[in-house]
Amino acid sequence: MQDHIRLQNRNIPFERTRLAVDQLTLDPKNPRIQYLIGRQPEPVTQERLDELLWAKDQVKALAQAIDQNGGVYDELVVQQLEGNYIVREGNSRTVATRHVAELHPEDDRFSTVPAMVFDEELTDEDVTVLLADMHVTGKIRWDAYEQAKHVSTLYHVYGKTYDWLATHLRLSKSSITQQLKAYKWTTDYLAANPDPKNLEKFAFFQEVAKKKDLAERFTDDVQFQQQFMRWLSEGKLTDSKQVRKLDMLLGNPKAMEVLSAQGYPAATGVLITEDPALGSDLYDAVKKATTKLTKAPVDEIRDLAHNKQKLLMLRSLRRAIDDLATLAEVDL
Repeated sequence: MQDHIRLQNRNIPFERTRLAVDQLTLDPKNPRIQYLIGRQPEPVTQERLDELLWAKDQVKALAQAIDQNGGVYDELVVQQLEGNYIVREGNSRTVATRHVAELHPEDDRFSTVPAMVFDEELTDEDVTVLLADMHVTGKIRWDAYEQAKHVSTLYHVYGKTYDWLATHLRLSKSSITQQLKAYKWTTDYLAANPDPKNLEKFAFFQEVAKKKDLAERFTDDVQFQQQFMRWLSEGKLTDSKQVRKLDMLLGNPKAMEVLSAQGYPAATGVLITEDPALGSDLYDAVKKATTKLTKAPVDEIRDLAHNKQKLLMLRSLRRAIDDLATLAEVDL
């Protein structure tokens, strides 16, 4: 059935049909595995593309879902070029379906997939915009690194402006800036630490990009940038959420020294020793209450002599503090 889609102010025709999974050609430009493809020592064959995708846990999970659901229902985006049906979107589903079909060779539900088939009129830029619609702003979103890589491609390769990205991807301009920075920093890190598992380090750089002061320091201070990357490679930072409190460590020379030598938990221990409120809900409440009391408004102070309930609350507080000191066998 003939149809068309509106992309970049053009109506691009396509045909809705079903294609045999054996007819499909995996796309070597597949953005989701470009980093893995780039690390291959030789040109990537179709068999190798299948292996790279099937090695991903998400694809194996997808295969289980396809098996349970009795096939693929969402259309793949396919482009017919020089007699080949190239999968421009849906490579993971293609590989997953092929592996399910091997388990059920007589089951027609897994031998074909629904597809939107385009001709050569569909450009690489069109595909990139379409994938952004589907996986940056759409229901089935790629992981954070893949989304940021896609935003970077739109901006740096195809020259999409901040206004275009903000409008089309429904992102704030600050979010776009954060994604571009985090993707670049991750790329720099991967250049020195090429293990594919380090793609997960994107989350750390994303947290840096979200904190204005930290992002500025990372951009301007090469020594700090190198130090941060060493913390990652040496396992001194193990959870991206730790970056959210990194500014507290940066202001404490002793904590910084411990961070580089022993890691984040030990470094936060230095801060907690100096300020117990950081590691205790009880002493956090004590610290906040002390601050409030020392900054008590004049009208509250004057009202104390006339408000019995307020006076009782303060007496209860003093009694609780005295009891705590007695239990601890300390003098206040």
